[in-house]
Amino acid sequence: MIRLSLALATCAALAGCGKASAESASAIATIGLPGSTDGHFATPRAAAWDSGGRLYVVDKTGRIQRFDANGRFERGWRTPAIEKGRPTGLAIDPARNLVVADTHYHRLLRYSPDGALLQTIGTTEGTSPGQFIYPVGLAVATDGTIYVSEYGGNDRIQVFAPDGRLLRSWGRYGEADGEFKRPQGLALAGDRLYVADAANHRVQVFSRDGTFVTAWSGVRYPYSVAVDDDGNVLVAEYGRHQVSKFRPDGTRLASAGGPGSGPTQLDTPWTAVPAGDRVFVVDSGNHRVQVWPRAMLE
Repeated sequence: MIRLSLALATCAALAGCGKASAESASAIATIGLPGSTDGHFATPRAAAWDSGGRLYVVDKTGRIQRFDANGRFERGWRTPAIEKGRPTGLAIDPARNLVVADTHYHRLLRYSPDGALLQTIGTTEGTSPGQFIYPVGLAVATDGTIYVSEYGGNDRIQVFAPDGRLLRSWGRYGEADGEFKRPQGLALAGDRLYVADAANHRVQVFSRDGTFVTAWSGVRYPYSVAVDDDGNVLVAEYGRHQVSKFRPDGTRLASAGGPGSGPTQLDTPWTAVPAGDRVFVVDSGNHRVQVWPRAMLE
């Protein structure tokens, strides 16, 4: 369910509306309400937008829900098991299938758009190449290559062919260039891979073969990175309750949000997904997805 916020009338009365103008705030909408029924969320964590205009969202109950471009619920399903924990990463492959980081079961799941399970990569927890400990972040290249981040023992990036064969890996726990403390979200743009190095409070940039390029700080627990149509990098700052936009060199261009539950306010955002003239923000602690106009971050 999508609800247009009465932001124009209420923003002035709410603290923490950030840098949004009245004009931009009036266009804000939200998808979902707290709950477990269709179209509602219980701590949503990740989202993915496909080129066909569908939004996928996974929440803490292990439910994956699909919405149309207007935020209307279309379909939902659950991952095979949730007793140990729930998924925290989503990505779209070139065939518009959904790849899921089934974090606490140490595997990846590939689904058709209608929820049919097509493939499983990894089944055993471990530190060996090709095994996972808590996979969380995903990015899929146009050739179907899958990039995966892990934390809690491996703190590395692994790269898989579409058929599940391990191609390469790099990284370990630490603070030096090329090391990670909870690498969370991933994003591909050209020949670059952006990594939200959450507990190091920075974004690291690599070539696709794992060569370190640069790193930039000034963020607080970045949980996701995404690249918009202009090549700028959107970062969901879980620790600052905001979304920020940066140039690829780390120059901050804009930020929006702030702690709270009102229009434009956020509670521990996990993911920000650019989609043309909109940005879908997974507002986890408020159990909703906010739909911001692109102008919110300009």
